[in-house]
Amino acid sequence: MKMSFAACSLVIFFSLNAACKKEQTTITTDSATTTITPWKDGVMGANYNGATKTIAYGRPDANGNYKIFLSDADGSNEHALTYPDWHSDRHQWPEDWDPTGQYLFCNVEKNDYVAESGHTRTSTDATPGYGAYTDIWVIKRDGSQAWKIVDLPNNYNSAVTHAATSKDGTLFAWTERVQAPVFLDVNLGAGAYVFRVATMSYSSTPAVSNIHTYQPGNVAQGGELESISPDKKTLLVYSSFESKNMLATPIYSITLATGNTIKLTSESYSQCPFYTPDGKHIVYMTGRDADTFPFSIQGADWWIMNADGSNQRRLTYMNKKDNPQSVNQYRLAGTLSFLSDTTFLGGVMTNPLGLVGNTVKVNFAGFVK
Repeated sequence: MKMSFAACSLVIFFSLNAACKKEQTTITTDSATTTITPWKDGVMGANYNGATKTIAYGRPDANGNYKIFLSDADGSNEHALTYPDWHSDRHQWPEDWDPTGQYLFCNVEKNDYVAESGHTRTSTDATPGYGAYTDIWVIKRDGSQAWKIVDLPNNYNSAVTHAATSKDGTLFAWTERVQAPVFLDVNLGAGAYVFRVATMSYSSTPAVSNIHTYQPGNVAQGGELESISPDKKTLLVYSSFESKNMLATPIYSITLATGNTIKLTSESYSQCPFYTPDGKHIVYMTGRDADTFPFSIQGADWWIMNADGSNQRRLTYMNKKDNPQSVNQYRLAGTLSFLSDTTFLGGVMTNPLGLVGNTVKVNFAGFVK
């Protein structure tokens, strides 16, 4: 979910409306072909598990509270995934699977409202991507059992946004807010964040241990982690620690053993970096070269680069005027989940505010031959 500065952009939130094209669109550039095919309307945050061929995603109920749904890979057999301890009038959101597909990591809004000085909690605070008053849980795919594995303080300073598991499931990482948003602060308008990486165990009671904290530059910063490399050596994040601007967020890799941070992109506003399953490339979103349409703000498309940041190429052209992939309106590419080394499900947003959208399937096999 990957959205906002609490999950793939701050003020620029995941949103997509019914204007998404229903037919398959294809664009060919420099002998490379990318296809975008609609997958499912009205859902965001898709996470695919290859072992079970199951996809988890979020969808709002009639009252605007986001809930977790599961379906087959083709979108059929949709059903809700919930747990008796989770109140129905609270937000729940899928984050990632363990490799077996038996356990789903998810963000769940706390049940209890408590009095605070200086802030009154609302449902919007806990919207996925903002993530205040939210804990991290693990739930079985059949919903029979669930465990809270990260219990955050029940106050406005604390929030949790995007999380990721390693390919083998032994590491679990998440983005945690440690300071509430600072009004009109261009750097901390969505709050200050750190990145946590822990060892994950799946015994009778799943749990995290050996937690390490990473904070680029050791300064207050906005950003989000998205992906752990297949070899478990690096973490992909975007951050404002150098720019001091929440809308100027380059992508970085963090070496887990040392904390060394390497800048991979230079343009303003790049987010949502994900390693391909083979670890050779990174797919990410950026506003680079995106057209701005009348009465709109700049959107963003998906790009691809080598794992070291070299050979950056544009994958999609949703924000290119009169392009076959464009409807000549604002589109924001969001978080994604790989179906294969060259195909992913990704969220596409059409409104700069809100968390409403559709999910598309993107194939880019022509770019990595």
